Amino acid sequence: MTISGMDTFFNPRGVALVGARSTPGFGFGIPLVLRREGWDDRLYLVNPRGGELHGYSVYADVAGVPDPVDLAIVVVPALSVPGVLEEVADRGIRHVIIESAGFAEVGGDGIALQEAAREVAARRGMRIIGPNCVGVVNTSHHFTSVEVIEEAMLGGTTSIIAQSGVFGAVMLDMLFQYGLHVSKAVTLGNRMDVDECDMLDYLAGDDATRSIMMYLEGARDGRRLKETLGRVASGKPVLILKSGRSEAGRQATASHTASLSGEDEIYEAVFRQTAAVRAGSLEELVEMTRVFSTQPMPRGSRLGIVTSSGSLGVLATDAAAAIGLEVPPLSEGSADRVAEAAPGWMNVRNPVDVGPSPQFPVALEALLGDTGVDMVLGIAVLPYFIFREVTSRGSTGHTWFGDVAAIRERHPGKPFAICAVGHSDFVDRVRELSGPQVPVFVSPEPAVRALAALTRYASMLR
Repeated sequence: MTISGMDTFFNPRGVALVGARSTPGFGFGIPLVLRREGWDDRLYLVNPRGGELHGYSVYADVAGVPDPVDLAIVVVPALSVPGVLEEVADRGIRHVIIESAGFAEVGGDGIALQEAAREVAARRGMRIIGPNCVGVVNTSHHFTSVEVIEEAMLGGTTSIIAQSGVFGAVMLDMLFQYGLHVSKAVTLGNRMDVDECDMLDYLAGDDATRSIMMYLEGARDGRRLKETLGRVASGKPVLILKSGRSEAGRQATASHTASLSGEDEIYEAVFRQTAAVRAGSLEELVEMTRVFSTQPMPRGSRLGIVTSSGSLGVLATDAAAAIGLEVPPLSEGSADRVAEAAPGWMNVRNPVDVGPSPQFPVALEALLGDTGVDMVLGIAVLPYFIFREVTSRGSTGHTWFGDVAAIRERHPGKPFAICAVGHSDFVDRVRELSGPQVPVFVSPEPAVRALAALTRYASMLR
């Protein structure tokens, strides 16, 4: 299928929800969410009982659904799916999201049932996402085939490919809290037809997508995955969380989305050969994506550190050394700039330990402008008692750490992250100071790991 053909899944002209229901469960909440997103005049509900649901008229069959409609969301019991696909095809709809479960993932008769549905789709020229998934989200088109909260529909530059439906939905529920907003998301389920390679190619050509997050349980075609990753990851970062590292995990994968997970060493080799970036955990996937989606590529591996806590500066230095980043001495010009107004006790070297002095923003600007530094990490610390006292008197935080967002605007050319350690109120204030283009972490090691991953990716592109 052409890449443009995939676009109907994300930008339909009209949608038929086949299997809309009046009781909680799949098919119940989708109309409510689509109404909230402005789809009242492009959504058609189908159920043999007819009647009315959520204020919509319910059509007794797909044949009665008016134009325009080019996408069907199917949430009927698994046994009914092959017949429903025939009806959908008769109506002229060629794009279908099957959210129903009970297919190959349950084994036995489910395998045969999935094959029957696949045969109908192939014979009728249909493209299918699923089954056993929750479909897609496109924030720019305000379209979703899954119930998501309002915050998840705020547009961003990160797109998600997930085999697991619930995994994808939960990611949408949480990412905005980390300053990550999504452009598009797709959950593939059993991949009866459309698979991860189709979606990688589609997102590679999507101007709204800057980076791609993947949750992968197994590849349907390993050779094609390698070729696709090699093509896509050279143009856009692809960050992958691959499950099934252990034998127990591989067995669990087979019963989840009917995937053959394969030997982990093979996947590891594929990722290394294609510039794909592998995350070791969900936490690391989110951490890395925050950096990849906002920061420019570094020229090298030299890290400059500014800290208001010497001990945390040491921890960041240890983490950098362990992962292959260099923490070089400051250039003479940067050292002079920082020392000019620094108190006598301040340590003017890298890491720059400014302690309780007002030199934090000065040191940040010096390192961001230093040609001997390729990326900068700021570590902001303030005891909560002091934070509470000064904020109660109207202080905004600029006095301690400067206008971090404005500093970033003046120096946009290097990767830059902030680590804020302490009470959640303090961390939230530092996020406000930093703005959306500076990722804020709550400990130094994850920040260093994410910057190191960006450095490795940049080196593979050179």
